[in-house]
Amino acid sequence: MSKDLTVVLAVGARRDRAVGCLASILDQEPIDRLEVLLFELGPEGVPPVPGSDHPAVRVLRRPPDTLYSAAKTEAVRLASAPVVAFIEEHVRTHPGWAAALIEAHRGPWAGVGCEVHNGNPGVALSRVIQLINYHPWMPPAPRAEFGMLPGHNSSFKRDVLLSYGDGLQDLLRAEVLLHVRLHRDGHRLLLEPAARISHINESTLGSAMRGRFLWNRIYAPMRARAFGWSAARRLFYVAGVPLVPLYSLARLFLFLARRRPALLPRAVAGSPAIFMAQLAAGAGQSLGLLLGTGDAEAEFSLFELNEYRAYEPAEK
Repeated sequence: MSKDLTVVLAVGARRDRAVGCLASILDQEPIDRLEVLLFELGPEGVPPVPGSDHPAVRVLRRPPDTLYSAAKTEAVRLASAPVVAFIEEHVRTHPGWAAALIEAHRGPWAGVGCEVHNGNPGVALSRVIQLINYHPWMPPAPRAEFGMLPGHNSSFKRDVLLSYGDGLQDLLRAEVLLHVRLHRDGHRLLLEPAARISHINESTLGSAMRGRFLWNRIYAPMRARAFGWSAARRLFYVAGVPLVPLYSLARLFLFLARRRPALLPRAVAGSPAIFMAQLAAGAGQSLGLLLGTGDAEAEFSLFELNEYRAYEPAEK
């Protein structure tokens, strides 16, 4: 039977998170129209993820040091469905998620994103991190065309992704670049609130800072290379790094004031944590523009799949 949606899931050592994510995917309807490519990147001897023997699941074992972008790029080429959905192992899909993506992709959209709920709302810092990362797509999110979608947890038409050939992995190293490139190439992106996920956010400030530092060290030089930045422009951005936290706070406050005023008190209360997280992001950008990505992508891949994130016992 042909498939409508290929779901790409990479898992590391965190079996407790992986089992919850996979179970939420296998609960989707119609499961017989889904293909799940599960990239097993856990250490040698780790037990299989419960549910990985399901007929819809194809397990692909790769070394633990496999880059996250490499796994996703391989998955696009192996996918049998016309639509590919990336999902992080610290995410839970809600009922109707797959069906909503499949239906939305019948339209002209190259990419379709989802409404992002908080997967660990009992952790105070998580509510602040959700604001930083997902404020445009938090519930109630509008069904609307966007220039950017939730990173690592959106879906795309496979033939559009394949059209980027050998450059696809570079675009997936920092997925925001893929969204920008799609938009610049005339493709359209939709936020579909009927497709809902819960994202388990970082639960300590140190973890949030490390993640943003690593991601931005990848993103900044990749963006500069992708869009042909001159040396002068790179240095201009490096010089502006001290302003990154203030700029980020101002931009967030303005967005919330215009569209989500009820969330402003949370943002104000979380300002110190937001400032520190964005300071780490600026440092990552600066180092990336000056010295390149270094080993940041390898470190970020391990971070994505193995970093501890506190969440409610009911989800374990």
